[in-house]
Amino acid sequence: MKIVKREDAFGLSVFVEENDKYLCFTFGGNGDLYWSIRNPGNSGREYSSDILNITKENYKLYHLFEMLFNDIENINIFDDGEELSEERKNLFTEYNYANYNELYNKEDGVITWYSDEVAREVANYLIIYKEDDLFRVEFNTQKPIEGYDRDFHSSSYIPIRFRNSGSRYFPFNCVFMRMYNNMKNLDDVNDIGHQIHMEEYLYNIDKQKRLIKTKNN
Repeated sequence: MKIVKREDAFGLSVFVEENDKYLCFTFGGNGDLYWSIRNPGNSGREYSSDILNITKENYKLYHLFEMLFNDIENINIFDDGEELSEERKNLFTEYNYANYNELYNKEDGVITWYSDEVAREVANYLIIYKEDDLFRVEFNTQKPIEGYDRDFHSSSYIPIRFRNSGSRYFPFNCVFMRMYNNMKNLDDVNDIGHQIHMEEYLYNIDKQKRLIKTKNN
């Protein structure tokens, strides 16, 4: 897993590369956040989903996903750490304010975000869930419905939009923006001077053990 950061007139773009596939986090000229997955290996194919795993190979990125899950599960909206009262949190959990029970399935521990680009019925959607020591980030498309504008995608590209004005999940777009803003602290695991976190070190040892075991079998 390799992280590449690029700056342009609109801000930071972060690319998480795994083989020929990559996940991109970028800020659009319209003031909205976008996640997208690109997989040239799928070019020319008709498909409806793609997945990229976030592992402890880069622990800073992995930790950002941990924080994202914690903030959504515990409804931590404010950047200054201010906590909502239990009464206000109940508006989300008990009365499904901001479509919270669609955004976060507490029983299964799954985040689901339908892109703010078009109507929910036809929007691309994102699923994030934790599995052992990794986060699976899954992008999906939906079948077209007559009378609805279809969300944009191609055989090798699926984007997800997080509106900062008018999101169906407001105010949880703020949580995703906080994660994006914290990405400025990421560095490439291959950069000279990158400080190896203990979790990265242990992850790489386990990875080598698995490879040796596979070869021996």
